[in-house]
Amino acid sequence: MKTLIKQVQLVYPNHPVNGNNIDILVEDGTIVAVGEALVNVEFDTEIKSDNLILLPGLIDMQCAVGEPGFEDKEDLSTIDKAAQAGGFKTIVVLPTTEPVIDNKSQVNFIQSHSMELRTKIQCYGSITRGAQGKDLSELFDLHSNGVVGFSDGKNAVSDVNLMKRALEYAKSFNGMICSYPHDERINPGGMINESASNAQLGIKQTPGLAEEIMLNRDLFLLDYTKGRLHVSTISTMGSVELIRAAKGNSQNLTAGVALHNLLFNETALSGFDSNFKTQPPLRGESDRKALIEAVIDGTIDILVTDHTPENIENKDREFDHASYGMTMLETALSLINTHLKDLPWDCVAQSMSLAPRKLCNQALPVLMAGADFDFTLFDKDEVWVYDAKTCQSKSTNSPYFGSELQGRVIPL
Repeated sequence: MKTLIKQVQLVYPNHPVNGNNIDILVEDGTIVAVGEALVNVEFDTEIKSDNLILLPGLIDMQCAVGEPGFEDKEDLSTIDKAAQAGGFKTIVVLPTTEPVIDNKSQVNFIQSHSMELRTKIQCYGSITRGAQGKDLSELFDLHSNGVVGFSDGKNAVSDVNLMKRALEYAKSFNGMICSYPHDERINPGGMINESASNAQLGIKQTPGLAEEIMLNRDLFLLDYTKGRLHVSTISTMGSVELIRAAKGNSQNLTAGVALHNLLFNETALSGFDSNFKTQPPLRGESDRKALIEAVIDGTIDILVTDHTPENIENKDREFDHASYGMTMLETALSLINTHLKDLPWDCVAQSMSLAPRKLCNQALPVLMAGADFDFTLFDKDEVWVYDAKTCQSKSTNSPYFGSELQGRVIPL
């Protein structure tokens, strides 16, 4: 079937026609024709709206999938549907499944079970066996079987010598070590940001210091080993400053931020809604603003959904006992369009497509006849309700579930 997309604005930083309105004819996932104004072309369906934009196909570098082990939360089939609804062409899943992705058999499981899906699903291998922080996984074996990099998910590698060895060993094949900067020993069991306003909530707190100390340690190790480090999700102004300074020293370093840390600050916790219980925790407003500015100026390289599906039994509980995380995959662009007006679309394309492609070693999309349609089409004007009828994920642990959003992906 041929689809004609009329007068869509291209959002593709550094592309010759970035910012221009163009027409595109697409058939079965392939670009048939592209131009300023296509005339006398045959088509079956026409897509036309006042505020259509076209971005390079999105890539989410951090999301959790339940399969294998926790299929009641999310399986590969449902995360594929959620990714399509959100405009993501590729997702990279964390290794903290059951069993953990710490050997080639588990990598092959993800690859073989996602082969027929429309979304390209890649994965991290765990840094340590079982993501337990005790012994290194077979890193080269995992790398040879196609993992994007190495991560222990939301488990920080607390053993400094083990982290040093991981960076040194992975350097031999340009492997990327992904750290989650959090030192649990600073305040064990802390769940929310440490601040004067949060003190009255009666929930155990964790200071930004716990993140910044671990981040500083890993930056020292990176400088010593000359390896390759990606800091998965930072959440404080202090961490932004540390990353910015380290990049000034030309280290082989990239950093990411979770969308929830741009959308919300710690005041969202006042209602004890467990959907706001996240890792990293929601921080102060000054931190949130610093993170947005860091995405804009490139200090933070990538923006991730940190999609973490949870079943209702684990979420609809007292805050102290509820699981961490929120679903974000299918609503990410809509939330940015609705609530992050100060984040330019060029920065969205850079941090959610172009920069992730470098980390995943994926080619940039080509806008010409005969090329794959590796793009995300988004209508900034369409208003829709994110509810049981529209939700594609198995889980609904989002503070926006049941809410009206502006802007929607048009899957092609």
